[in-house]
Amino acid sequence: MAMILDAFLRNFNSLVTKMMSDEVGMLLGIPGEIEKLGETVRDIQCVLSDAERKRNKNSAVERWLMQLKDVMYDADDLMDLCQIKAEDRRARYNHPSCSKFGCGINLLSCFHNPVFAHEVGKKIKELNSRLDKIAKKKSDLGLIELQHVVGQGQSNVNWRRSDISLKTDSSVILADIVGDKIEEDTELLVKWLTTEEMSVEENVKVFAVIGMAGIGKTTLAKMVFNETRIQEEFHLKIWACVSKDLKGVDLLKCIIREAGGRHDVAEERSELVPMLERLVRDKKFLLVLDDVWPESQNVWGELLRCAMIGGARGSRLLITTRDGNVARFMNATTTHYVEKLSDEDAWSLIIKQVAIDQIESEILNDVGLKLVKKCDGLPVATRYKSNRWSPSQEGQKRS
Repeated sequence: MAMILDAFLRNFNSLVTKMMSDEVGMLLGIPGEIEKLGETVRDIQCVLSDAERKRNKNSAVERWLMQLKDVMYDADDLMDLCQIKAEDRRARYNHPSCSKFGCGINLLSCFHNPVFAHEVGKKIKELNSRLDKIAKKKSDLGLIELQHVVGQGQSNVNWRRSDISLKTDSSVILADIVGDKIEEDTELLVKWLTTEEMSVEENVKVFAVIGMAGIGKTTLAKMVFNETRIQEEFHLKIWACVSKDLKGVDLLKCIIREAGGRHDVAEERSELVPMLERLVRDKKFLLVLDDVWPESQNVWGELLRCAMIGGARGSRLLITTRDGNVARFMNATTTHYVEKLSDEDAWSLIIKQVAIDQIESEILNDVGLKLVKKCDGLPVATRYKSNRWSPSQEGQKRS
């Protein structure tokens, strides 16, 4: 878990660092809060390795890690929402050079909307408060910064070795599943993945799920991954989330672990590739690579293919990506584009998130449909809105 939380914290800290300017603080109405957030995140990062070492023997440390995980999921939703706004701004004003938070002007521009800026500012203050409480507990739990010797006299914090983002796993959150469309898409992908094609020369065929940020690619991939027919069809099922700042060795370790191997007995690519090759040889596998970016699109052709091509015939690679060019580069033979939620499905998602009953949902239907139109059919934006919407307040307004 420490590896996963480290990736969460580093990604979030990267956003926080880019936001550390007086102008951003003023736009969000939270001067000083961003700097405080960055300091708190770094304080927590320093003890993650020790927490991971102690979690199995100390239930309080385990609870501490779970609390941190909950906060970082909310922080990740905020990152996704900012990214959606930034990408929308980039598309509207044609800034092709600005990639994910790679352009300060692009990031800054999404905060000029006062309503959105207020929402982000409020969320950052909430995150600050929650993370501050978590950080204060580390001393009570006896968590310290661990170091180990590297080479001659050099020291390094051992969790810093990982630069792979493992922010997703294969578990399905039922509250995220609404509407017939995702069921239909799941059925279609399962059929594609389990249909044998004798004309295909290679043992491993590549499929791609494509769509913009926050549209539900990962949720769809999770639905497919956990489908009963998939579980029965493939001997090995492996899930890995990749990122722009990918380290090949860390990805190999992740996949080896997911395949049931010992990932901690080797450190070099030359040792890990043969290990993976032995694990998948003559086995029918499904490998899901979630969130592949152009910066990491070589991961299959240059790193994994040589180790995994020895899998049994009918093995599959399923990637999710925002960029259709990535799918083409990775030689995906079949692609599926995820569509936005309908207004009705978006409203159903809010109903699930805020847990209102059928009578309340009928009373608030008109208000709800107005609310979801602001989310533009994006599940991540819809969940974000639902976390800030109070049905009881709406009921008071109507009475």
